[in-house]
Amino acid sequence: MTSADMEELDMTSGTPQVAARRRDTSFTLNLTDDLIPSIRAGQFRITASQDIQDVDTGDHLRDATRLFEVRAPQFSLPPDLVVAVNPAPESSGDLGLTLAHITLASRPLPWLRVLDPRADPDTGPVKPRPPWLALLVFAERELPGDPGATGEVETMAVDKLLWPDVPEERVLTPDIPRNQVVLDPNSECATILVPATVFAAVCPREEELRHLVHVRGVRADARLRGEKLTEGDFAVILANRLPNAADGRHVAHLVSLEGCLEALGAAASDDPAPPDVRLVSLHRWSFECLPAGGAGFGPRVHDLLYDDDNDQAPRDLLLRVPTPDTGAGRAPDAAEQRAHTKLKAGWVPLPYQVASGEETYAWYRGPLTASLAPELPPSPTGEWSDAGQLLIYDDGWGLFDAGWASAWTLGRSLALADDDFAAHLSAWRSRARFRGAVLAQRLAAAPGADATELARLARPHAARRALAELAATGAAETLLRALNDPPTETAAHTTTAEPQPARSAVRRVLQRADTRTLLREALSEALESQGQPVAEWLARLRLLYGVPFAHLVPSEAMLPPESLKFFHVDPGWLTALQAGAESLGVTGEADTALAALAAPWVASARHVDGSWPQAGLLIRSALAIECPELIVRAWKGTEPVRLLRQDLLDADILLYLFDEVPDEVELSEPPEGLSFGIDPHPVDGIPVINLRSLGTEQDPIGQTLQGQYLPQEPGERGIGAYLRPDPFGRRVLDLRPQDGDGLVTALGTRLRQAGQPLPDDSLSPAALALQLVNAPFRQLIHTHLNAAQPNTDEES
Repeated sequence: MTSADMEELDMTSGTPQVAARRRDTSFTLNLTDDLIPSIRAGQFRITASQDIQDVDTGDHLRDATRLFEVRAPQFSLPPDLVVAVNPAPESSGDLGLTLAHITLASRPLPWLRVLDPRADPDTGPVKPRPPWLALLVFAERELPGDPGATGEVETMAVDKLLWPDVPEERVLTPDIPRNQVVLDPNSECATILVPATVFAAVCPREEELRHLVHVRGVRADARLRGEKLTEGDFAVILANRLPNAADGRHVAHLVSLEGCLEALGAAASDDPAPPDVRLVSLHRWSFECLPAGGAGFGPRVHDLLYDDDNDQAPRDLLLRVPTPDTGAGRAPDAAEQRAHTKLKAGWVPLPYQVASGEETYAWYRGPLTASLAPELPPSPTGEWSDAGQLLIYDDGWGLFDAGWASAWTLGRSLALADDDFAAHLSAWRSRARFRGAVLAQRLAAAPGADATELARLARPHAARRALAELAATGAAETLLRALNDPPTETAAHTTTAEPQPARSAVRRVLQRADTRTLLREALSEALESQGQPVAEWLARLRLLYGVPFAHLVPSEAMLPPESLKFFHVDPGWLTALQAGAESLGVTGEADTALAALAAPWVASARHVDGSWPQAGLLIRSALAIECPELIVRAWKGTEPVRLLRQDLLDADILLYLFDEVPDEVELSEPPEGLSFGIDPHPVDGIPVINLRSLGTEQDPIGQTLQGQYLPQEPGERGIGAYLRPDPFGRRVLDLRPQDGDGLVTALGTRLRQAGQPLPDDSLSPAALALQLVNAPFRQLIHTHLNAAQPNTDEES
């Protein structure tokens, strides 16, 4: 097997295998035609006899007969056998070119039973045979028992299905002998009644079944378009029908065709009035196909980036209010220029009431900014104890900037609203006051001590260790005896220094670099476990968890429906937000000093590290609904940028936060499993099949052959020329592998014309699956964030 390293969905393999490599994962897919077991499922009798030549053995050598059974699911399917389905259940989108498929954990399962269970078992060499499972797709109003295509079924006992007292009139049911039904005949199974015309239109022909099933092997743990490609081997069953191009709900049924040989023959015949068919449904799910052109990944992303109503002009992708037009022929005055500058940088004007009660407006900008935010000015006291300290006044225009002040107030409000956080922070402060006072007084009481002695005093339980040392040397016994002896007149009188107040001790300790360092280390060690919940809560706060959306996007015009916006994250706003939360429970300067000294969450822009977001992306689009697991990756140069948060804020609003400012962001189709289907022609969008290499010196297996399609000249119909004729417009692939006009033969011919070798001169099931693999769409977007200049607006 060969392999290649390509940027997109890169496929390499050795026949009949497919290997795929992506930018961030490396794995190999092996597609194999089938895995036919030597013996099918069912009940069997085996007889052994022997003869000795020219010897009459009489009754001494009797025949030996044994009964045995090969078990496999028959009328129901255990849920754990279904690995994945595509499209995803209850998904919606532009699925008109998608072939539904189901992945099963048991790779031989599709061949463990046969279409005709009454036929004698084949005991010779293993030969290819059609599978007994098929995946059928039905649209609305095609199944009488499920007109809404929601997955409704009719449950009945197995014996009532196979051997009813009164058979349904003109309805074919599975023909399975009683001795081949291994479970309780009274057990129930799910069935669907398929009208004859619908069955004939959508069910694969007997000779086509084999080309719709293959075995997939994964040789590394990886993820490709969402189905977790866990290492192992699986059976994959494809549908042969494209959903209706118009729109509507569809339901996919994994059905059993065991005993349905007569129904398959009737569907392929010219009988003008064939009977209806009742099938066993083993698994089912529904999805909705939306009108092409306005839904789905490609059209949605195009609309997010370009304005088709304005000659496909690129849209403004920065998070800000559009600048109003000043009118033709008139230059903006100074006030308008000032307002335009603020709006372009991401500010919005909001109503504001000053302390005197006067109604005016103030500029507000949240944490998400269109340009680099100015640095937060230093606090005169080192910390911000109220929101007023962060209120910026522009005396040139007589207006306030309330962004940072609002962040401080919001942080305090969120902290007050969380009882657990408030309790943890209060407990930390109480313990910090006590431990800080004790340690400071120890250190302050030994002004002349050397570094070793100071370190010993700063360690926990210093008094207990000192007493142990005295006891070990016998000094404690001498001290106790001296205390019990009466004082003598000649004894020297000593004076004891009065204890220093804790506040004075703390102040003196903090003034010395050596004792300040010891105090910080000792406090941090003593308070680490108690401060961890506080640190974790504040870390989530810095990622904007709990921040109301109106504080992030204060104007609807900044993020209208169907828009994509990049932004910087203002570290000053996050610092003010955290400072407001930290202000809870502060009773004086000592609390502030202790937190700055030993708290693991020190709130200062100087301490910004990889846990602080620097930039991000907001998407407000139906893409959030249609692609619930949209993949977003970012790069700075050639290095990936770490994604700190990915969240669905509302039904159609996605938020992404990065730890660096990226140059480029990639949007990729959601992970929905290895997808199969038809491709739109790059010029006119006509459905075609992009040819993939079967393995040559120039092109590794699985690589897309650029400019090679089926049909090569799409015309008006494209792949429609290889669909079954149907008066109702059902789009079912006309495979007909034995017919020169069928899709399988035509595809093989085109591959040979493109210089591709065909083993045995025919297109196998694995090779067909390879041609039908759809690579995920992706869109690379240059953010232009790193080209943004810092906003140096004079505000203070």
